[in-house]
Amino acid sequence: MKRKRPPAGWDIVEPKLEEFEEKMRDAMNEPVEDKMRNEITWVVHKIHYQKNRYMFNLYHEEHQISKKLYDYLIDMKIADGPLLAKWRKPGYETLCSVAVIAKSNTNFRTTGICRVPLRERHGQITPNVTTGCVSCASGDGGPIWWDDPVPEIVTKRRRQVLVEEEELSSLPNQSKEDEGGGGEGEVEEPGAGEENGGEQANDQPSDADPQTAQTVDESEQQDKPDEGEPENAQEPTEEVETKE
Repeated sequence: MKRKRPPAGWDIVEPKLEEFEEKMRDAMNEPVEDKMRNEITWVVHKIHYQKNRYMFNLYHEEHQISKKLYDYLIDMKIADGPLLAKWRKPGYETLCSVAVIAKSNTNFRTTGICRVPLRERHGQITPNVTTGCVSCASGDGGPIWWDDPVPEIVTKRRRQVLVEEEELSSLPNQSKEDEGGGGEGEVEEPGAGEENGGEQANDQPSDADPQTAQTVDESEQQDKPDEGEPENAQEPTEEVETKE
């Protein structure tokens, strides 16, 4: 497809755009042995952002190019139209890429981590795995890229994470000491069965004292009336025969 003839002012942007294209080619041809899998595309996203920010500022901030040329750059796909449009909306002024707000790109259908302000994050602060952007949220002065100087808030958070990790690593040792110390001096309480059994044993005479047991048996026999004979029965009197 043949390109349209560029409008007036093309000579202003052409040298800088060619410079960005050269950087992009170099990034694509860089060796990947010493890089993480996702880090390969980080440089591409950063150059893409810088290129579009250059064209955006020329028109909206510096007013050095006409609207006709600005629209031409978007129509020819030289500029990222959706990204430039997002920068005009509140809260998206420093958006690193439209990829981080596409919910289909995340497992839980949420925006990228770089859209969360640094002050609201918990744990280790890491770059977005897709773009390499640490933060492009409003108020963080971003976008902050993975290879930019580390902001003070990130440094403080890293120190905080290290302290928390040290505290967590010391917890198992403390629990072991507590378990070891808790066993000393403990007296095992008798169970319910043992208590009942002890009470029953106290009610019965001990087998180890046969003399006591014999005395108890004799007293019981004396107190117990004979079977079949009433308690108040009188002994029969003997009749004395008298001789006449």
